[in-house]
Amino acid sequence: MVKFIMETLSNRSFILQTSSGQCSRLRRLKNGVPQGSVLSPMLFNVYIHDLPDTASRKYGYADDLAIMLSRPTWKAMEEGLNEDMGTLVAYLRRWRLQLSVGISVAAAYNLSTREARRELEVRVDNKCLEVQQAPKYLGVRLYRTLSFKQHLEEVKAKVTSRVALIRRLAGTTWGASAKTLRISTQALVFSAAEYCAPVWSRSPHARKTVLRLHQLMFLQACDSLMWLHVGVAEGALTH
Repeated sequence: MVKFIMETLSNRSFILQTSSGQCSRLRRLKNGVPQGSVLSPMLFNVYIHDLPDTASRKYGYADDLAIMLSRPTWKAMEEGLNEDMGTLVAYLRRWRLQLSVGISVAAAYNLSTREARRELEVRVDNKCLEVQQAPKYLGVRLYRTLSFKQHLEEVKAKVTSRVALIRRLAGTTWGASAKTLRISTQALVFSAAEYCAPVWSRSPHARKTVLRLHQLMFLQACDSLMWLHVGVAEGALTH
């Protein structure tokens, strides 16, 4: 197993080829893990297993790392976050990793309307991180109040467009088979509607929106499947 992992990480090279057929010279990769490999996230987690202790709680999935800190005042929260960011940046540099400051963002979560426009000042190498009201982490839109309203609206739009696409694949005398349409519906529609549902469906702030989404998903998916099956049955009768 060790030899297999070493072969995966060593002697890697690539060549860049343009659309006109021109090729670059062979270049060797001296760091990183293979993109798309199922082992890559696990190997990266092993590499950063000794992340230093911080006052903030750390949440990570492969190379996506988030820290969360709760403090009674904005000043205490900013001081704690800046201290923890300094600790993590020093650790990353020690192990020859680089923080992507350009795509790193800061966000504050609270239910106070008075503090709705308050922005955190978190710095990395004297550069202030971008502040977002509803950043997206691992595909989920996290709004300031954790109502998940924006996320559900995006999911609703995605599900609606995909249901319309499925409907175009079927007809009374033509179209894909019922099996293909069913698999396509499960892969395209239900996968999008159910993604991270345990996270946003339990929020009391999103209960009404969740019910609307469930009704839309159920009615549209069932309507599509019933319409598709009827279309296939009518097509079979004509033959």
